[in-house]
Amino acid sequence: MKTQKEDIQLVAWVTKDLYHQIQIAAELSGCSVSQFFADAALSKARAVTEQATQITLSINGAEQMLTAIENPPPVSDSLQKAAVRHKEKNYYESDSSSDNHKK
Repeated sequence: MKTQKEDIQLVAWVTKDLYHQIQIAAELSGCSVSQFFADAALSKARAVTEQATQITLSINGAEQMLTAIENPPPVSDSLQKAAVRHKEKNYYESDSSSDNHKK
């Protein structure tokens, strides 16, 4: 495999036994130790990323979530008061907020 300017070299210190095991697996796979190592690291990185970024629900859990979205509980008084206070601060009116910063 030829390297390109954008490629980055990784160095990993491993025991002789681990290297030997990786070397055998790479030979059996028909690729170099570097390629085998990179493929294994990529596979692990994808698995970790998927596990950290996906939510898995049972059918029952998914139905409960959809029911809650379609029929949300009534808004509490404290949430309504907080929404009014938030709106009164004019966070979304850029003209008035920029004028306040100039004063």
